[in-house]
Formats: sequence, structure tokens, C-alpha cells
Amino acid sequence: MADDPRVHAALKAAVKQLEAAVREQEGAVERILGLVEILMSRAPAGPVYLKLEAIMEACAFQDITGQRIRKVSRLLKALADQGTLSAPLPVESQLPAKQGLSQADVDRLLSGK
Repeated sequence: MADDPRVHAALKAAVKQLEAAVREQEGAVERILGLVEILMSRAPAGPVYLKLEAIMEACAFQDITGQRIRKVSRLLKALADQGTLSAPLPVESQLPAKQGLSQADVDRLLSGK
């Protein structure tokens, strides 16, 4: 089964789909953040401003989901390149860790600095 070209093609296609999903997600979040920044610059302090900050905070967590999707994508790509369907090591130990947003980054984002 591991040498089946259909399995190899399916893994390659899955990697492309995951990569496209991450790119589209990043583009959407960048657009949302840009629009929220415009609204925040015009909104007075108060409930509306706080809701806009909440939108920015929610978008910040996209980075974490994007990293997770990229880890799965790298694993599938490695499996496709190796021609095997079993991973010799746990996923986390195979893939380099990527740093997400720190609490300071999130605080800075929410404070507008």
C-alpha cells in the first residue's frame, strides 16, 4: 500500500490543500485586522471599541491554528516523500517547533502599540 502511486498522489494533494487553506486563512485574517484597525481609529472608547479589540484577539489565535495545520502538512509531505504511511517518531518530535504569539505580543496588539 505504501508504494501505491494513488496513495502518494493523495498525500501530495492533501498537502496542497492544507497549504492553500493556511494561505487563505492568513489572507482573511490580515484583511479583518486591517479593517478592524481602521474602525478602531475612528471608534471612541467604550463597548464598540472593546468588541473591536476582541475581534483582534480572536484573529491573533489564527497563528496557532496555522502552525498546527503546517505541522500536519509537513508530516504528510514527509510521508509522501518517504513513500510510507507510518511515522517513525511522534509528530511533535519530527517537526520543528514554531513559536506562536507570546502573551506580550497579544497584549501589545490589544493595546494598539
